[in-house]
Amino acid sequence: MISNAIVPDGSALERGRKRAVAVLFGDRTGLALFLGVVLVLSAVWRVGFYITDSYAIANTVVNVAEGSFAIRRVEYSLTLGSQPGLYRNGTDVFGRNYAAAVLSAPFYWLLKGASTVFELRVVLAAGWSLLAAGFAAQAGRLLDSRRIAFWGTVAALGAFVANLALATPLDPHWSGLIALQLSSLLAAGVVAVALYRLGIELYDRRVGIAAGLLASLGLPIAFWATIPKRHVFSAALIAIVLLSFARSRRPSRLASRAAAYAAVGVLAWLHAAEGLVVLAVLLPIDILTAPTNDRRAIATVVIVFALALLPFVLTNLAVAGTPLEPPRMLPGAGDAAEIGPDGTVSIETDETTPTPPGNETPGEATPPGTETTEPSGQTTLPGSETTTPPGQTTPPPGSEMTTLPTDTEPTEPRGPLTSIAEFAVTLAGTVGAVAQTAIERVRDLWTLVADGISIVVTDHDRVAHVFVRSGEMPGVNYANNEWEAIELSVVESAPVLGTVLAVPFVLAKRLLDDGNPRPRRLWTGIRSTPRYQTDLLAIGIVMSFTLLYLTRLPVHAQITVRYLVPVMPVALYGVLRIRAVNRGIADHWASFLGSYAAVSAGAVFGVVALFARLDPAVGEAMQFHALLNLAVAGTAAGLIVVATLADRVRLAAVGTGAAGGAGTALFVLAGVKYFTYGEYLLPVSGWLSQLLASI
Repeated sequence: MISNAIVPDGSALERGRKRAVAVLFGDRTGLALFLGVVLVLSAVWRVGFYITDSYAIANTVVNVAEGSFAIRRVEYSLTLGSQPGLYRNGTDVFGRNYAAAVLSAPFYWLLKGASTVFELRVVLAAGWSLLAAGFAAQAGRLLDSRRIAFWGTVAALGAFVANLALATPLDPHWSGLIALQLSSLLAAGVVAVALYRLGIELYDRRVGIAAGLLASLGLPIAFWATIPKRHVFSAALIAIVLLSFARSRRPSRLASRAAAYAAVGVLAWLHAAEGLVVLAVLLPIDILTAPTNDRRAIATVVIVFALALLPFVLTNLAVAGTPLEPPRMLPGAGDAAEIGPDGTVSIETDETTPTPPGNETPGEATPPGTETTEPSGQTTLPGSETTTPPGQTTPPPGSEMTTLPTDTEPTEPRGPLTSIAEFAVTLAGTVGAVAQTAIERVRDLWTLVADGISIVVTDHDRVAHVFVRSGEMPGVNYANNEWEAIELSVVESAPVLGTVLAVPFVLAKRLLDDGNPRPRRLWTGIRSTPRYQTDLLAIGIVMSFTLLYLTRLPVHAQITVRYLVPVMPVALYGVLRIRAVNRGIADHWASFLGSYAAVSAGAVFGVVALFARLDPAVGEAMQFHALLNLAVAGTAAGLIVVATLADRVRLAAVGTGAAGGAGTALFVLAGVKYFTYGEYLLPVSGWLSQLLASI
């Protein structure tokens, strides 16, 4: 008889599954949203490199998965020379974005293992069909329709058969890049879930679904989901910070408060400056508005944050040799790094090779345990003494070097107080060095923010190019884009964010309705209302992030102002906080969905039909979308203003859906028609793309 102790308890497993769904996705709707977003975005997944910086990150994934922080071999390269994104520390070469690399390593192992049994393309096609079947099952349960679950599963099976029929071999060599793309794709799903749960926390399920849909498919998150840069990872972590903060404003939610700081710690591991900016905004607002700041709460937050910073600290120690110096602070490898035909990496050393951080000493530093060569040509071990017979300055040829005994004073035994004192001095020196480094990093960060403030005040044209109208932007090197004006502004690439133009009118009406608001009343409202507290955090994150990167914008290879992509979901939260918008979505759900679907589908097919006659260059196509999206954003903002003034919230639902649909259409066409790098992961997607291109 089998003991009951080793027989799985069905009810316990079911409770565990429900608990996991509740923690990770909020509820079954959140799970279905996550699966649907990943399913849609993976349909336009291309295996290839769009930006050269991605080579170094993908190579970092491969080397980390093989057990080395240093880049021992290069799996992906355009040339035999160096590549952007590599750094040097002594004779070692390192990559960057180690957080993304470590998170991607399990997928690399999984793909490598599966590809030894099955062809890699078959494995990925099967995974996509399983995902589609899972989405159909969840949608069927939510809508209480067995037909949806059944026919969705049949369609998933049919897609697998079609992919097999059209499949061509995919070299397992691509496993590192695919693993990185897969982790970024899942991060886009996390953005959708975080905004969905935030919508539920503040309003209802309909607003939550709209928030998740617009964040993942209506913002540039959709464009960058499978282009392996850090921006989607950052967006996911910042969205988690905002969600956790909003949930923690209510009593008895200490775990959510700690989760916000855990996300900041991981964000610092991904990109130290971004983590520091978010922490600088979160910390004071959290302390001032938290339900309680007792010892238990503070201790929990400090412990969780310290644990979340451990990967950041350990990675810095392994790569740079100091706890607060991230890899990107090291000198670039430049032309010193040489990549051999077999992928091995070597670095040329000379007298100008930078000394690794933490090893700076007067004169020439000697690594412990190595040999040093004296100017005379003799070799000695560090710490030993060498002598020659009297009257002879160099040893005779063929003779051996000898070490003569020397008279030394007997050493006194070291007492415990001496050891403690030396340890205290060493510890104080280490803490002082770390504190000095931290102060320098904060000073550097403040310099960037101050320069950003100066740009906002003095260079209005530059700000307008970044946020409103791109066109031919001064200072952008279009030669890198083959002289194509493919760089869009924030509103051109995310028209739904252009609806914030309605906010001044909404606030003006609110002030008129409230009479004569007083500052004390405003502060009381912030202190007592979780929504206002979350508003304060969202405004702080968006403003600080913008000021941080404004000195580098506009610049080539941004496409959708990608440096600001991490805070676009936070800005979308601001749109959903407009009362006419959230009421319109909640009360007129069908109008919102209908507007979104009609504009996204209509724009895709309409633009394809139009461009079949005009045959524009990619820059002309992108600028057409820029003007179209500006028009849609302005119209949507106008509808929201009318909805606010006339209390006709259906107009706000229609306008918001239309703006989101215009953004989705841009990213669908960009992935299918405009930027044709690499090959499609799914053969069916490649076939449909060729069909669309032939129209």
